[in-house]
Amino acid sequence: MTIHLIRTEGFPEDQFHELLAFLRKQVGILQFVGGKTVTLNPDYTYHIFLEEKEYETQFKPRKQIDSHFMASESSSDSIYEKPTFPLRKRIYTWENLLNAARAYRQFNQVPYNDLIFLLTDAHNTKNWFGGIDENMKNFFVHTADWPLFFRLLNKPMYPIAYEILAWVLRSLMFKSREEIIDFVHDEPVGCINDFCSEKKQIILKMRTGDICDECMDQIINNDVSPPLLRQIQGILNEIRQHILFSRNRNVYLTSSRLLIDLNTRKLYFPDYAQGEAKLNPKELALYLLFLEQTNGIALNQVIDFKADLLEKYKQISGQIKPEKMQATIDLLCDYRENELNITLSRIRKKIKDVIGKEFAKKYTIDLLANNQHGILIDREFVEISA
Repeated sequence: MTIHLIRTEGFPEDQFHELLAFLRKQVGILQFVGGKTVTLNPDYTYHIFLEEKEYETQFKPRKQIDSHFMASESSSDSIYEKPTFPLRKRIYTWENLLNAARAYRQFNQVPYNDLIFLLTDAHNTKNWFGGIDENMKNFFVHTADWPLFFRLLNKPMYPIAYEILAWVLRSLMFKSREEIIDFVHDEPVGCINDFCSEKKQIILKMRTGDICDECMDQIINNDVSPPLLRQIQGILNEIRQHILFSRNRNVYLTSSRLLIDLNTRKLYFPDYAQGEAKLNPKELALYLLFLEQTNGIALNQVIDFKADLLEKYKQISGQIKPEKMQATIDLLCDYRENELNITLSRIRKKIKDVIGKEFAKKYTIDLLANNQHGILIDREFVEISA
């Protein structure tokens, strides 16, 4: 089964590609394909939210999804801090959002049985996390607002991925949108099909990553492929681990490990993620220097450590041209040049790309309370192997 992911401009391109890479990690029947950026029809209304309760509520139709439901008003927000009320928001109908997916399908001749997900920060009617059309082939998922519900989560791709998988599974479990509405659990039980009228209730089902017995019977009765289900459950379990991890952030901020392999020039963060940050010889030599100086170094005094830095660089780089190595370190230590700041910036980015901005604070070379630059991590948790 091929699933096409497309986006509107409001969903950042880097987050889009990160999400796509995450979903592709679990090899199986579901094949995720990255599509193009689309533009919504500028047909929208405005709604003013007077209080937080209304803003954080999903509205469920009594019997079925009808034209009145399509025209209702609601919203979410794309900013990463709590909104203040009253709040005025631009609202798009479900039909507008789903038409973008349909148009993409037609223009790109996407096969009928392929699924298309529009990932958008646009605020939708009824304030749902996602939606599906009458053919059960086109979907939208709202990409904004997740920090309101997962304040400590460093990557919003996890709840977005969860919503994509939930809608894929529903499209296989049920014959129509109306069937979905009738079946979902009004009272949360920690299942993928909890309705979550209070949007904060979604925290429970993402932490459990579960499919209840009633829904499992529905899956079996509709002959959902076991390998496909295993793939979905595998990704849900990984999402669950990240959600639980973010909840215990403070533990990890104070006592997690850093492993440095001098041969591969990689930094490993085993308590956070399976990825690694690969530094070039110059970056690693500089990083090791700051790691040794527990009280930090003023950037204009890095030149005082030039000999030490050069020795580290020689050992790591394996170069055989002393004059070239000397020139590299001379430039790095010259405070009048910008090479030091550029190198520090590249190190920060590589670490943040692996474990996220929040957790990276302990590992990056930044300004300390004593106005020196240094690395916060307790050296007790640092292990260096040659």
